[in-house]
Amino acid sequence: MTPTLFPSVFTIEIGGKPTVTFEAKSLREASEICNAPWLGEDFASAHSNGAPLWDGKAKLRARMGYEDEIATFGDASKDAQPSDGMLLVYLVELDDNETAENSEPSSATQQR
Repeated sequence: MTPTLFPSVFTIEIGGKPTVTFEAKSLREASEICNAPWLGEDFASAHSNGAPLWDGKAKLRARMGYEDEIATFGDASKDAQPSDGMLLVYLVELDDNETAENSEPSSATQQR
């Protein structure tokens, strides 16, 4: 019998800056998501303060979420609509509601 892994909240840092939180079953899975082409495309097309979130060169790194990031994810997930997709909660303010319903850091979410 294999143990059931419950999702944990992880954070992706772009160039050392905490940018988005999401749930994954393990750090390995979180790292795989971090390297997914669709996520890089989303980061490159989203802007914060007029600049792209990702320039295509900065290091993307997944890590366990810190307590405040987990709380932010929890608050945002309460308002999210049920979906089969992944819930991404942005920790940075996004310009012009590009990938989120709301540009406030605590509620900037995207379902993937």
